Amino acid sequence: MVYVVHMTISTAGAIPELNTLPTRLYVAREHAGLTQSELAAKTGMSRTTIGMAEAGSRAPTNATITVWAFACGVDVDWLRTGEAKNPSPDGEGQLARHEGFEPPTF
Repeated sequence: MVYVVHMTISTAGAIPELNTLPTRLYVAREHAGLTQSELAAKTGMSRTTIGMAEAGSRAPTNATITVWAFACGVDVDWLRTGEAKNPSPDGEGQLARHEGFEPPTF
């Protein structure tokens, strides 16, 4: 028996809505390349808690959002609100240089 599968290719792709906390939680975890189980092990949360937060069936606490952001390497404010702070011209909000990349002092 031979099965024939017909597929169509669409040139228009879906653009995920990032204006919801559950979507940002999912995107942050995926950005970090972590499974739900790996994020759970890294943060001490249960996989069920992570799944429920991503599904939107349980609102995460501020502490959970903060831990999630640090574990995934994303901005806490972006994860919480969907908006990231812009660094100010005086360097406030800038990440510190990695040790060894300081400019020479004479």
